[in-house]
Amino acid sequence: MRDGDLRFGNRPVTLEHHSARGKVIRNTGNFTRGSQLFAQGWAMTGGGIRIPFVVWLSTSAILMVAIFSFNFREHEIQLLLMKGLAEAWAWVDLDPDKVVHLTLPDGSVVVGRMSWVPDHPAVAAAWIMLLKLLVATGLGSVFLCAPLTIWFVDYSVRRGRDILKERHERGALLVARDILVRAIGQYNFGEFAKECAVRTPRVAPAAVLKVPMLDRTGNGHHVPYALAAVPYPWRMEQSHAMLVGTTGSGKTTALKSIVAQARQRGHRCVIFDLTGSFVESFYNPKTDIILNTMDERCQPWTIFSDCDNYAEFLSAATALIPSGHNAEDDFWQKAARTLFVEMCMKLIERGETSNGALAHHLMQADLKRISRELESTVAAPLVATEAAKMAESIRATFNTHANALRFLPDPPAGLKGFSINEWMAAGEQEGSILFVTSSHPDLVLNRPLLTLWMDIAVNALFRLGRTRALRTWFLLDEVHALHRLPAIENGLQTARGVGGAFVLGIHSFGKLAETYGENGAIALASLARTKLILTTSDIETAKRCSDFIGSREVRQMDEAYSYGYARSRDASTITPRKEVQHLVMPDDIKELPSLHGYIKFPDGFPAAKVRLAWRDYPQVAHGFHRVTTMRAARYVPVSGGDNVVSQDGGRVTDGPVCEPKPLRDLGDLRDSASGSQVANATAMPPPETNFMLPLEAPVHPPASGRSVDQPSKNQGTGDKGVGSAAKPGEFASYRNSRRESKSSLAARSGDEVSAAGCPAGQDRDNRGGPALSDTGRDDQESLISKEERFGLGDEADRPGRSATDDFEPGR
Repeated sequence: MRDGDLRFGNRPVTLEHHSARGKVIRNTGNFTRGSQLFAQGWAMTGGGIRIPFVVWLSTSAILMVAIFSFNFREHEIQLLLMKGLAEAWAWVDLDPDKVVHLTLPDGSVVVGRMSWVPDHPAVAAAWIMLLKLLVATGLGSVFLCAPLTIWFVDYSVRRGRDILKERHERGALLVARDILVRAIGQYNFGEFAKECAVRTPRVAPAAVLKVPMLDRTGNGHHVPYALAAVPYPWRMEQSHAMLVGTTGSGKTTALKSIVAQARQRGHRCVIFDLTGSFVESFYNPKTDIILNTMDERCQPWTIFSDCDNYAEFLSAATALIPSGHNAEDDFWQKAARTLFVEMCMKLIERGETSNGALAHHLMQADLKRISRELESTVAAPLVATEAAKMAESIRATFNTHANALRFLPDPPAGLKGFSINEWMAAGEQEGSILFVTSSHPDLVLNRPLLTLWMDIAVNALFRLGRTRALRTWFLLDEVHALHRLPAIENGLQTARGVGGAFVLGIHSFGKLAETYGENGAIALASLARTKLILTTSDIETAKRCSDFIGSREVRQMDEAYSYGYARSRDASTITPRKEVQHLVMPDDIKELPSLHGYIKFPDGFPAAKVRLAWRDYPQVAHGFHRVTTMRAARYVPVSGGDNVVSQDGGRVTDGPVCEPKPLRDLGDLRDSASGSQVANATAMPPPETNFMLPLEAPVHPPASGRSVDQPSKNQGTGDKGVGSAAKPGEFASYRNSRRESKSSLAARSGDEVSAAGCPAGQDRDNRGGPALSDTGRDDQESLISKEERFGLGDEADRPGRSATDDFEPGR
């Protein structure tokens, strides 16, 4: 850390709040308070020093007495005393010639003067012995008391420091990064040794570690990844991770580190890249795939490449069309999903599995044709012409979310498009990456499609067998930019068993809750057990991150002082207290610098503060190759077959003898005809006639004396004839008289009439169909037919009709 940086230094900072007003009135001044505390401090310090000093003196006295008792005899002590007396006699300047009697060590008595007593050999010898014994006593006391004094001082310091330390009672832990790395390293090596004992009992773990990393992973040995330069605990990558941090905090740096490690180990990645940064750093056109409607490198893909049955289409529809915000809105989304799934199943039956076909038959077709194509399916009530307003609302809901499907490139003729499921199952290109990309301006168009691709990729993982080994990383930076992904919620719960590991990057929990709801956001956060928490400016997100790191119950000591005029009032008290507190405060997280954060692993490992190392990855590709011209996929009809739908919406089918000729809506002449019958169709009237005609027979006026509504004879016998021919001059009157029955006849194809049966003698109109009476005609018509017949705004002229008649026919 930089000492001069205020963010990292430990220098004290005095803060006076800007809103403070006035001064607090104190009973004593600063000098009185300070002097009393100073005197009290020195008095207590002196009391502490007194203890080793007294011990030292006591030890020296005891040693001196012991040494003197063993080394001095009585006469030697007398000689030392006489020396002392003589020194004192001379110091006070008394008579130096005073006669003294000096007893020697051998017991003899010598008479002499006071002045020569100190110089007597026996006295000098006793004095030298005394000095030696004093030195011995001092050395002995030092030998004994010095260690005691050092211990006492050290103990006092430690005791004084420890008594004020916070004591962890229970809860989470926060340790230094080096301590965490060391603990995880020891744990991982122990687990690695256990696996080696099972997999390769004859090879030592140290020998296995010498094998290149790619070969080790190929042999099934696990090589732990590292997140923020801290190794994952053994096989904890599949416990999933969540990266929380604002823009520029370091999430992309951490994710790129994982991608680089996956390349080294040969593991696959599915990356949601909203900036193109990952494509720039890691894209390899030989092994990697890009899915982006606005990128020239996008692989040809259709929904039919990854969905084969009803359940798979329904799962894809749920991802493509998100749920509504309430029960009322949710109806339209569910109905749009049903419409999409049923149309896809119909297109599979006809062999029209292309984006152009889907857009043509569902997104661009008129409601009548869609209603005919989806007849006898569960989606038929949703697109009934009798409920035209509801049907158009449902289709509008689908078109809004599926608009991007129109711009996906279809596979070339005869070639199969890219399949996410096949890519996930293929094993010949280890280390391949699937980039699901978009730029922010294109996100409005691409968001549903990006959600669909990610959902299919997650579900594709579950097609593979169960394994303990890591297979594929799913890296979703800014996961809240997508619609709700049901597969992510399921994947976080069960992907561990099939080799999947998720890393979710978010800016704030508020954005995540907008997409997944409050409970959904909580579920995602709880399933992603590893957390890398970087700086964030959102206080609510910081509070949640503080909760992720954890809390603890701590015992703290408070020191208080009391002083007074009387010395007995001076005191220092230490009071213990317990409280529950966060390991990291939310404001600490908000004030983190970029590339700094906290990491928390599961399984009881403590949290630690980390610093990410920024790495400049070389640019190997452009982030986006934007398409220059945006074109929708072209619809190419499929010819041949027993149930081929032409571009105009009609069908070519086989039926009983009584089946009428296939009819064509002359308003759709702009579409090309398909099938052999269309190829043999005779010339049609101009488009403005706009009613249904047989494909093979010209229109003739009704026979004289017979109404156009009267069935012909050959029709009554079930013949395929179309009745009497109409003269060209009578064409307009014929059109006007039969215009009101156009809608109901247009809704019936040849196969529908065949299914209903045509017994002999049944009344028919002049086009081979059953005759319609005028009675109840309005009850059978849709709103569109009524508007064509009466014109807009004429509903008020029809008695007995209401706004709900198109939803409740027959009333």
